[in-house]
Amino acid sequence: MKKNKEVIIGINWEQNSTAALMIDGKIVGCSSEERFSRVKNDERYPKNSIDWLLKEFKIKTNEITTVCFISKNWSPSYSLIRHYTNFSISEYLEEQNKVWFPRLYENKKDISILKIFANKIDYNQFPGKKFWKKIVPKLSNYNDHTSNKQIEDFGKYIRAETAKIHLNIDIKKIKFIDHSSGHIFYSFFSSNKLKEALALSIDAFGDFVNYKAVVIKKSGRKVKFYEIVKGSNFIIARLYRFVTLILGLKPNEHEYKVMGLAPYCKENYYKPIFKKFLNLQDVKLLKFKNKKKIKDLYFYTKKILDGYRFDSIAGGLQAYTEYLIKKWVVNLLKKRKNYNICLAGGVAMNVKNNLNLSEISKVKNLFVPPSPDDSSQAIGACYTQYLYSNSNNFPKSINSAYLGYCIDDQKVNKIVRNLKSKNYKIYKNNINLTAAKLISKNLIIGRCVGRAEFGSRSLGNRSILANPSNIEIIKKINEKIKNRDFWMPFAATILDKYAKNYFEIKGNLENYYFMTNCLRTKTHHRKYIAAAIHPYDYTCRPQILNQKHNEDYYDLIKKFGKITNNYAVLNTSFNIHGAPIVNNEENAISVFKKTNLDGLILGKYLIVKKASSLKK
Repeated sequence: MKKNKEVIIGINWEQNSTAALMIDGKIVGCSSEERFSRVKNDERYPKNSIDWLLKEFKIKTNEITTVCFISKNWSPSYSLIRHYTNFSISEYLEEQNKVWFPRLYENKKDISILKIFANKIDYNQFPGKKFWKKIVPKLSNYNDHTSNKQIEDFGKYIRAETAKIHLNIDIKKIKFIDHSSGHIFYSFFSSNKLKEALALSIDAFGDFVNYKAVVIKKSGRKVKFYEIVKGSNFIIARLYRFVTLILGLKPNEHEYKVMGLAPYCKENYYKPIFKKFLNLQDVKLLKFKNKKKIKDLYFYTKKILDGYRFDSIAGGLQAYTEYLIKKWVVNLLKKRKNYNICLAGGVAMNVKNNLNLSEISKVKNLFVPPSPDDSSQAIGACYTQYLYSNSNNFPKSINSAYLGYCIDDQKVNKIVRNLKSKNYKIYKNNINLTAAKLISKNLIIGRCVGRAEFGSRSLGNRSILANPSNIEIIKKINEKIKNRDFWMPFAATILDKYAKNYFEIKGNLENYYFMTNCLRTKTHHRKYIAAAIHPYDYTCRPQILNQKHNEDYYDLIKKFGKITNNYAVLNTSFNIHGAPIVNNEENAISVFKKTNLDGLILGKYLIVKKASSLKK
């Protein structure tokens, strides 16, 4: 008798809502709602992503074994007011002054953000106005934030009812997964190489746990794991959020800009800031210990940073982050030798901190999986559920991050047919060789091929590619294509065969497959990737490309290398600044037409603007 397949849908419903599909222990697809809605960081229930997964992999709703929502503690309030997508910086400041200040300083515990921002409530989001009109009044009379444990059951009810309405699924099939466990098991099971590791989760809140360390070991077909430490007072993620706002940037989105700015500040300028932060928290043995009791981190931080330069603040915060987390990890490793570490959670997006950890002498490998923030928690939910429901087996590793929407050749053919021949030259044969030649001549090419990468990093299939040795190309991409901040560094894709020529590499190459770690560059090869490294400290956030992961992209870079003797390309995400990465054929051709991109690889075609060809 044929065994029914086990089908798990994992859902992260919060900032950058995401859905993943696991079949018999293997993740077959994952995509964020923003890719379909075209709303950056879309926090609504990821209906479009789930519908795409079911259609793409031919799954009927009655075949679903389990629907897993990440996080046991959850409130819909931020999603209802579209906190991550529709709030301006002034409204974030208003939230601090009208919601958090009264709660924390005036003891007005029952203030509801839904009442303060009633005009922002989006009743029309799924499952619709009738559903939400019943929910909102029940949340509007008390503290409706996730941290209020009294609404845990109500949060579960809302999510279960929404999934039931959408998928017509038995409520008994709906589970709620511990937040930090999702990060922990995702960080470990995403690796193909690691058999044993110290898995770390570090983020802002989770389910009242924002740091955790767990030892995990594969033993035959079973998994053994035990917890070393966990706690709820880790300060870094919340500190980054508030510093971002204090600097006039958008919290929960622009923290990466603060990180990118940090290396430009010299130590003697950021040291006073570092010392101020050091008064907040330190590490004692395996736990983070608060040194000062404060009512609210935002208002306290704003006060102590008053009068300091923006770059000093960014540099001081980065230095404090590296100091605090390194001290914790060193303490965790005191009784271990040459150990593997895997890391997830929002703080794992800080690649310079990851570099700092990877250089600890006792760290054999530091593996950070694709998009280790909450956008991967849909996968983390699947991994955790599968692990607990299959005691004699464990989930399969992710072979690559190409888990999203796949380009449709028929749709591409239709787009190409409708292009005006007087404006574009279209290549059908040897497109990788032609594209490599154009890049070598300093033209900038978009690439939209095959399956999209899930998460925040473009790994070749939804990327903008350029000559990494031409420093002048940075200005063109920043000003004429992406409209991005001048101080932010680009990244590079390097063929694995040549990676050691460019970088000082420690551990497995797998640690650098997903642009989640940082490396120091070798002096004699810096000129080859000058436009794709940080101009101040000469570090790089690379994608070291394995041919098995993406043969066509590998071939393009190989051809570029044969022309230039440089087996690397500048790689940045295929989007306009502030917009989601392109998902499908229409998104790609739209960005291509709107910007000064010179060419576009779209499926099996290379499209080049004739004006670009003429000027070159």
